[in-house]
Amino acid sequence: MSRWRELALIACLLVLPLTGVAQQAPAQDLGSLQAAAAAGDGNAQFELGNRFLYGTGVVADELEAARWFRLAAEQNNNNAQYNLAVMYMQGTGVLADLNEALRWFQRAADLGDAPAQFTLGTLFANGRIVPQDPVQAHKWFTLAASGGHRAAAANLVLYQEMMSDADIVEAQRLANEWIEHFNASLGRGIPTDNETFANPGAQ
Repeated sequence: MSRWRELALIACLLVLPLTGVAQQAPAQDLGSLQAAAAAGDGNAQFELGNRFLYGTGVVADELEAARWFRLAAEQNNNNAQYNLAVMYMQGTGVLADLNEALRWFQRAADLGDAPAQFTLGTLFANGRIVPQDPVQAHKWFTLAASGGHRAAAANLVLYQEMMSDADIVEAQRLANEWIEHFNASLGRGIPTDNETFANPGAQ
């Protein structure tokens, strides 16, 4: 296992920076943003969470940031889910809780969020929160790489050099199975906590 531990250092949690507000979106005035967020607009809740996190136009408040990210995350905003997961991992604005972090990373990954998928790959590579599992790491790196995540693509190349052919085939099977479920889900709607596309410990 030492070779995996050594390789996993390359995949150390590069994903911990939080997701920022999309630059291409026009900035909303604070009053309109707060009204939209209070009315249940998930994108507005996510942006408001970012503003409180970074102190943009408001007094920085990590507790408020976490509150708005949670509201957006519960509406399946994958960016908010990712941010909330990072906050639980770091203990930022919430009490650190690795199981909660894993749950929100999983939910974001199930929505096709490449940084969250890369994080799951990293967690399985390092055996952090979940048991160390090269097959699952390869699977999640594959999915993240297919979403354009460069670090995941780089890790994937390294993993393939160190895995058996049988393990690579199994990882690819799991990735293809996930993609099939994901594509099928597009006609069914967004999965909930009780209907995820892949149990992180399942093989």
